[in-house]
Amino acid sequence: MTSPRSADPLGSIDSTELRILHALATTGSLTAAAASLSLSQPAVSQRIKRVEGRLGVPLIERSGRGIRLTTAGTILADHGRTVVAEIDAALAAIDDLRGERSGTLRLVGFPSASATLVPDLMRRLAAEAPDVALQYREAEPPEATSMLRDGEVDCALIFDYEGAAELPAGSAFLPLWREEVRLVVSSERGCDPAESRAKLEDFAADHWIAGCEKCRGHLLTAANEAGFEPDIIQETDNVPAMLAMAAAGGAVALVPGLALAAARSLPEDAQALELDPPRHRTIGLVAMATANESPQVRLAKRLFSGVDGAKWGLEAIA
Repeated sequence: MTSPRSADPLGSIDSTELRILHALATTGSLTAAAASLSLSQPAVSQRIKRVEGRLGVPLIERSGRGIRLTTAGTILADHGRTVVAEIDAALAAIDDLRGERSGTLRLVGFPSASATLVPDLMRRLAAEAPDVALQYREAEPPEATSMLRDGEVDCALIFDYEGAAELPAGSAFLPLWREEVRLVVSSERGCDPAESRAKLEDFAADHWIAGCEKCRGHLLTAANEAGFEPDIIQETDNVPAMLAMAAAGGAVALVPGLALAAARSLPEDAQALELDPPRHRTIGLVAMATANESPQVRLAKRLFSGVDGAKWGLEAIA
């Protein structure tokens, strides 16, 4: 028959006492150890005596003008260092979590994201961090990145055509999704989207509708690669208006998939054709790169990573 187990003598040793032993091992001095922990020397001495009384073994001994740990003290200090490091890591993680649970997340995004991705973000925010207020502003990428650079927002949700984004110095871009760009034409063009993809060069003689500054730039680049210069006769960054204009005939337009999703439906007399070769747009989050990332940026990244972009026809980027 085994005797009942006695109370664990280590159960009442706290992290401060473990820190003291580690400091003593490092400094070899009660005075220096006390100073490194912002404690008084008598308080350190008293703590050591209490632990020695609980364990029933000495932890320190005199060595010349200083002190050194005994074998028992060294064992406890070595193991205690690991325990304290784990405690510090846990407290730091909780502190980070606390930072993500209050305050304000300042975000800027582009129009089609405002009607799709951002509402999904808001739902996740309400469920996971209800005490965080979302301060949202809408702007196309050039203006959005300027707002980030000037410190007006914590992060910016932007799109990037084929790696052409101009980011502020000292910022970092986190790609989240990829989408296809489609060619929107009037049904009168007689295209059958079920049979083949559309080649841009086949529309070289058409009039074109251009969107925002970056979308216009992408149109010019795509047309140049296809060997022609587009005849842009209409310009609007209002996607429903662009779709209605294309449906009316007389002009065609390149429209990203998310913009089509935000519009909910095409006009009856319009078609959205896949391109051959396909063209893509990347959507991601840009924030200023710092040694210690802010809780707001961490929260935005975590929440956006949980948004299901597939419902909007987006392909997640691992």
